[in-house]
Amino acid sequence: MPRTALTLSDKVKLIELKETQKLSTKELITRFKCGKTQIYDAIKNKEKIMDEWVNSKNSGKSKRVKTPSFEQIDQKLYEWFVSVRSKNLPISGPIIQTEAMKLAEKMNVKDFKASNGWLEKFKKRHDIVWKQVSGEANDVNQETVVEWKQKISRLIAGYEAKDVYNADETGLFFRGIPTKSLVQKSESCSGGKKAKDRLTVFMCGSMTGEIRKPLVIGKSKKPRCFKNMDISSLPVIWKFNKKAWMTTEIMEKWLRYFNADMRSQNRNVLIFLDNAACHPKIELSNTKILMLPPNTTSITQPMDQGVIYTFKSYYRKFLLQSLLCKMDNCSSAHQLAKSISVLDAVNWIALACDNVKAECVQNCFHKAGFLSNEGTNTNGIDLPENALNDINEECVIANVDVEDFITFDKELQRFSATISNTNLLELTTKARECAERAALKHKKQSNIKNYFS
Repeated sequence: MPRTALTLSDKVKLIELKETQKLSTKELITRFKCGKTQIYDAIKNKEKIMDEWVNSKNSGKSKRVKTPSFEQIDQKLYEWFVSVRSKNLPISGPIIQTEAMKLAEKMNVKDFKASNGWLEKFKKRHDIVWKQVSGEANDVNQETVVEWKQKISRLIAGYEAKDVYNADETGLFFRGIPTKSLVQKSESCSGGKKAKDRLTVFMCGSMTGEIRKPLVIGKSKKPRCFKNMDISSLPVIWKFNKKAWMTTEIMEKWLRYFNADMRSQNRNVLIFLDNAACHPKIELSNTKILMLPPNTTSITQPMDQGVIYTFKSYYRKFLLQSLLCKMDNCSSAHQLAKSISVLDAVNWIALACDNVKAECVQNCFHKAGFLSNEGTNTNGIDLPENALNDINEECVIANVDVEDFITFDKELQRFSATISNTNLLELTTKARECAERAALKHKKQSNIKNYFS
């Protein structure tokens, strides 16, 4: 989960919740989506923060934390909201208003009205925002995850931390510029067609924090910007196909290249992959391939625990820096986006991977259940704050929402649904066996029917 830097207002709310509702540090981390260090600092410096809050000015008035008019209803309603959302159930404004009226009726509060104005104030008080309910994390079978994490220590037994790898693809709109802007009220807000030129980036890292040279898949064998260049000299491994997707052929070639590298170092390694159709199950001399449980990668895959997010944070930072330099010389958003070449993207991808700290990768392995006995720093920090702080500086200048900008291509398709020959053979065999069982069952039923007739 991405960590956010607490504002002064957030710290005041945190202190109040700690004192009035006696929330634990874990509950506060979930509530404010921040690291535990920020929680401890806010509680430790309580008096200083409250003095700063009271003395700060806004339109000539001191800031004060307003107590809601119907405090009992507010508190009970918020407890209900937290309870319902803990079950991942969707809640709308009218649902909150209906529940508030029910509580008022139970408490015999006659003059309460759950108006739209009241609803907005309730949401603001508790930092409730409207978000799309999406992603696979809510559909993960927790029992499967628990069983898998119990197996990990046995699976990696006998391997040093440096020899345990995880690899995953991510889609990247490499020319994706911010889609929100500050405008005058009388101004129409249209920036032209969104730049959806894509690449697929395949990242591989080890438990010790090593990030290997990224594999990048584009749509062209040799884009114009690669003219007169030796592709092997690029800071990434360049592959291509019409869709810029990962395929079984590309994946198998990468695995054999990876295995050859391990063999040259006289190393035997373990690599964990998700069970995508394009990930082949092949036997290699120095590399053992293990598949993660189906439909659990949002929790069990180390790359998904923050490595890819941090990589994209740095990539967007480099992209924004470039855009800010070019804005004065571009006449439209489309021209601005097109000014970014594939070569720019490739260089930023390599640089972003280099900026992902070893501690980040180590901690993401730790979060996914991979525990090291070699003294690896696993202090629970999912993302280095430097990554978010760095891009936040650029986003403030450009008036961009940080979270939206980093994750807007999160659901981009990364690989083709092409089934490998091995998997196809397995599926064909299973289908034939099912057909034979069905035919035998039908024959038995027919014999029984004929017997009684």
